[in-house]
Amino acid sequence: MNLLAVLAREAERTGVYLRMLDANAWSRSTRCPPMSVLELAAHTRRAWARIADLLDAGPVDGEPEKDSAAYFRFDRAQVSPQVLARAQADAATHGTGEALLTAWEGLGEVIGRARAALDEADGVYLTILGTMRLSEYVRTRIVEVTVHHMDLRDAFGDPPDPDPEALEITGDVLRALAGTDLRPRGIDDVRFALIGTGRAPLDSDERVILGPRTNLFPLFA
Repeated sequence: MNLLAVLAREAERTGVYLRMLDANAWSRSTRCPPMSVLELAAHTRRAWARIADLLDAGPVDGEPEKDSAAYFRFDRAQVSPQVLARAQADAATHGTGEALLTAWEGLGEVIGRARAALDEADGVYLTILGTMRLSEYVRTRIVEVTVHHMDLRDAFGDPPDPDPEALEITGDVLRALAGTDLRPRGIDDVRFALIGTGRAPLDSDERVILGPRTNLFPLFA
């Protein structure tokens, strides 16, 4: 599976959805309070645009400290306020949805740079949560964009519509965090993404299926 192609597709699908919004829609609230649609969209853009920051800084020496699953094991109480502050600052910088969508057009350049870097070597880069292989970092970007694409659609009452391969990668990361595969038990990856990230509560059947692993949920928020 070509990770960068998957990221490009899901990010572009998100951009297509956002381009359908009218000027009044950007102030709507989301299920990621207190983020508005504009703030959440700015956060989602940052998810893929941050790859450029890593490439600008260049690779570092040494073995990676984290993989794509370990990246999401962090202190939520400490990190969440920082995430919100960055999202709000980014939204304020763009100012309007139209300006944000203009910045979204940089997706192709970021993907192209990442592809060139990966063609040379899967180097180790410093992220805000530790050093990682570039390919593993791209997986985290896929998770971020996929989940937040679902969040943005939810703000308008639209059902999830992720790229199938992006959803599979998201599910793989969540499975690594949960230590189990729930698909044989009838829980598909859309549902797994919702319960795994705290977008939906576990129902009674899922609690029975998960048993002691219930305490792991949400896997990250």
